[in-house]
Amino acid sequence: MNVIISVHNKNISIRFLKYAIKIYNDAELTGLLQQNIQDSTADLIILIKKKYVELFNVDFSVLDASMAIEIWAHVYMQKIAEVIKKISSLKFINKIMDKIIYHCQEIDIGEKGHDDNRFVWNWLAVFKPLITRLFF
Repeated sequence: MNVIISVHNKNISIRFLKYAIKIYNDAELTGLLQQNIQDSTADLIILIKKKYVELFNVDFSVLDASMAIEIWAHVYMQKIAEVIKKISSLKFINKIMDKIIYHCQEIDIGEKGHDDNRFVWNWLAVFKPLITRLFF
């Protein structure tokens, strides 16, 4: 089910599936993250989890920190790839950047057993305070 969640005057497009969500990485999401990234991300995650319970009558069992790191990584990797693509004249670099951009357009966040990369984001979640200090 596709749902729009309004957070801080930004309309975030999310697809809800059993055991997973997909957040569409667009200008609205980028705009949200430009407004106090920690608080905006936390508010988004709270609303996502609330909507998930409404739809499926169970909690979405992914750590908040893991979700935050995955969202940030996808949004900022896409932005970096777009910048590199603009300044690069090498076809093979641009092909790699196109693949990164393509894979970052939807942020697939799934529960353990339904997301092959969940262990990566859970591991990185441990470093969320450090990542936040370094990048934000």
